[in-house]
Amino acid sequence: MLLIWLGFMPGLLCASLQMETNADEIPFRMDSVIAVLEDMESHVDGTPDLPVMELFRELDCKREFCQLSPAPVTSTPLNLPYLSAKQRYFLKHLANHQVDGSWTEGGAVLTPDGTTVSLSPLLGGIVGGLRRRGHEVAELATPWLTEPPCSSSPLEPCPALDPLLATLAENLAVAFSLFHTGRSEALLGPNGCWDSLSAPHKFTLSGPPSHLPDASINGAMDGVILGTYLAENASLPSNISTLLREYYAGEGLPRGNQTRSNFRRKHFAALVSKEKLRGQLESSLCLLQHLHDGHPLLGGIGKEDLASRVSQAVEEFMVLYVECPAIIPKCMWEARPYRGTPTQLQLPLGFVYIHHTHSPGKPCRTFPECAADMRSMQHFHQVARGWDDIGYSFVVGGDGYIYQGRGWHWRGAHTLGHNSKGFGVSFIGDYMEALPDPFTLELVKDNFMRCAVKGSRLKANYTVYGHRQLVPTLCPGDRLFQEIKTWNGFKVRCFMKDGIQHCI
Repeated sequence: MLLIWLGFMPGLLCASLQMETNADEIPFRMDSVIAVLEDMESHVDGTPDLPVMELFRELDCKREFCQLSPAPVTSTPLNLPYLSAKQRYFLKHLANHQVDGSWTEGGAVLTPDGTTVSLSPLLGGIVGGLRRRGHEVAELATPWLTEPPCSSSPLEPCPALDPLLATLAENLAVAFSLFHTGRSEALLGPNGCWDSLSAPHKFTLSGPPSHLPDASINGAMDGVILGTYLAENASLPSNISTLLREYYAGEGLPRGNQTRSNFRRKHFAALVSKEKLRGQLESSLCLLQHLHDGHPLLGGIGKEDLASRVSQAVEEFMVLYVECPAIIPKCMWEARPYRGTPTQLQLPLGFVYIHHTHSPGKPCRTFPECAADMRSMQHFHQVARGWDDIGYSFVVGGDGYIYQGRGWHWRGAHTLGHNSKGFGVSFIGDYMEALPDPFTLELVKDNFMRCAVKGSRLKANYTVYGHRQLVPTLCPGDRLFQEIKTWNGFKVRCFMKDGIQHCI
């Protein structure tokens, strides 16, 4: 089930608070969260991690497990008189991670890398890291992280949840239960788009939501990464605002290779295996069973079948959100509308054609730069070339993301005479003499190709060609062309010209 990564995912429609927006509100950006935390930290003497714990206290009892608990649930209002009315209003809306009838998702913020995260699972992982670090936050933790909740039924105790993975595992367990009991059309996703990138207030999903949309998954993954960093660096000051600023908008955390939000999937993969996530999901399903006082949540599903479905759910999660590359949708780079009527491709296709943009001649390094490059190329293709849209199917940025062009379903204008047979994938930059960064090559060679095959968008025996093998051009650059000759699927192409056979 690879439909989320491929651009469509139906799901459960949830009822929630209708969010009202006002131009004077604080924009729902990560830097707004950081600014509020800085204000909170400035009023706390000697306990720099207290603000994030107070925020987590407010958010924690809104989690699904807390709401399902048979014990009375209360939520302590934030006692933050030093914050402005706008700041308190901002935090109130972030504390309500739900989706309303118009598919507007609350509780999420736009990050500097162009992706969206939910605050609750992000803070859940951070507090889990503080617990591992030895901070006194036991009163904030859900009791059944170490012991299952009380039940009148004689059920076996459940294995304890890892505090760093608890929020993700719990949400995945609820999503799993809703999906397999027919109350949700999908297990995971989807993504969405903001009403504005400069002053975002409303985040609208691209389709009916599951219980675990992309923003929640991004937040949970970031929580695991940042929580692990806190747990392993006990000597560092725990000003969470500084941690968030470096991770989302700075040079990255001083650990490993570029531990920044742009590379969350790679770093999450290094911390969480399929086996570990499967164990955490099984523990969470066990806890859900206790919360329902022993009544079966998944009646009619035998133990072996349940184990198989759990494995499938973990496999789907890891493929879609860890192994597959993240794709920035067109609405996020503020694409202009398609001109005319697009022609639908007949999938799966058999070819991938590799390009370089040549102009822009340098790889972009940040989301604003890459988004600007995408808009510039679309303008050139639509205005100067007279095409309906940007020509490429997908474009590879130098920021760790792939950007949607024509996408999976619409015929592009990238390889004359062959546009209906394959996807055109272009690297931003001029690669006559230099190669793209290793991680951008890996995104296409390893992640993109494999996921396209698994999602039945690309044939398993696909062929990779450089643009120059099909059209008289220097594209994709001498150095990049030499590189793709080493890729799986690359083939030499021979053709007749002036009565002579040429092979390239």
